[in-house]
Amino acid sequence: MVAILDTTLREGEQTPYVNFTLAEKIEIARLLDNIGVEMIEAGDPSVSASIATAVEKIARLGLKAEIVAHSMAHKKGIEKAHTCGANRVAIFYATSKIHLDTKLHKSQDEAIAIICEHIAYARSLGLKVRYTPEDATRTDFDFLVRVCNAAIESGADRISFADTLGIMQPHTMYDRVRALKEQLLPCKIDLHCHNDYGLALANAMAGIRAGADCIHTTVNGLGERTGIPDLAETVVAFHNLEGVQHYNIQPLMQTANYLEKVSGFFLAPNKPITGQNAFTHKSGVHTNGVLKDSRTYEPFDPALLGRERKIVIDKYTGKSAVAARLDEYGIEVSGAELEVIVLRIKNLGDQRKQLFDTDIIEIAEQVTGREIDVIPHDINALVMIEVESHTYTPAVVRRLRSFKDVSNVYEVTGEYDISTFVNVENVMALNNLIEELRSVPGVKRTETRVILKKYTANGNGGNYGNAG
Repeated sequence: MVAILDTTLREGEQTPYVNFTLAEKIEIARLLDNIGVEMIEAGDPSVSASIATAVEKIARLGLKAEIVAHSMAHKKGIEKAHTCGANRVAIFYATSKIHLDTKLHKSQDEAIAIICEHIAYARSLGLKVRYTPEDATRTDFDFLVRVCNAAIESGADRISFADTLGIMQPHTMYDRVRALKEQLLPCKIDLHCHNDYGLALANAMAGIRAGADCIHTTVNGLGERTGIPDLAETVVAFHNLEGVQHYNIQPLMQTANYLEKVSGFFLAPNKPITGQNAFTHKSGVHTNGVLKDSRTYEPFDPALLGRERKIVIDKYTGKSAVAARLDEYGIEVSGAELEVIVLRIKNLGDQRKQLFDTDIIEIAEQVTGREIDVIPHDINALVMIEVESHTYTPAVVRRLRSFKDVSNVYEVTGEYDISTFVNVENVMALNNLIEELRSVPGVKRTETRVILKKYTANGNGGNYGNAG
């Protein structure tokens, strides 16, 4: 059965421009443990004092996951892993000819001697050991078998088969892991697959089918260059496609969102599983099918992740989607009226990049000749704003105060930097204002909260804008 080692705290922090605080690392470790990953690679304590502190703090959290510290084949690094209280040290030493010749300047026999010496030393300290032959997929296979068996004889109980440059394909990964499994002494095999050709998860799944035991992941696929398999994609793929159902799926979105926030590494809308568009439907054929039976165009129910599907209304829209949207507002139209409404939506969609529900209802009013009062008016809202780390917050505040619909602006503590109180005529005006606020230089993201009721100091309350 597959196991997962998540290395967001080590490989993930090696993503360009990503740097986690101690508090963020502890929260990440807790989130990963809640999902149920078997191992958490907490970092290489030799890199910096702050990483050593983080590994030590995480090791003391009492998590269910095994805590792994990373280290080169250096005794001081291994000693730091031991001092930090890690359960295991992952010792890496390159084995490919190009690394041995140009980076390490060692012969094959010298490399084996160094590897075995340091594995034995780690075992003498009571640490469990995983050995990683860096650049394993470009290593002469006979030498790879020889060095891995020497590592196992010295005390390593796990070997990490590292596709350091992401050059494998699923069929070659399967063959290579199968052959390695047959020729190694008894041990567990990890798979560290880079995503340079977009094949990391496919390669890892092929390796598991060939007999490997563990996949290395990061949240949101972070890592050097193009990263490694994404945790959410790995968990859901094995859950739905291979019947591996011992991981907690519900926290995956929370974890992905948290990493997006603290890493500044934002997800592409079309990213599988966690992307904004993963359960969004647009074309008439697709929306018609999914409204009749979601299984027509969804590989699984988004509720598995606590998500909901979304239907986009624009020029590609068919009658089923428009009828469903009107039904949400309790608007009844005849078949002939629906035909005209859809045609006008398509015409408007040719002129605009995005349509709002207010546009659809306005068209319905024009076609039916009826006043449809279902959109809230006189809306009050709080718009929370996060500012880019390099931006001077008061400069953003000054710009926000110039908007006529913004009545109050506050600098605040917590997840966001600024809170604004806004008053607008309707939902369309609110959408337009939010887009303007997002365009202010230095604004990183926003979150809008429509006010349903206001309570004064004496306890009297009042509804705001029919928003309830």
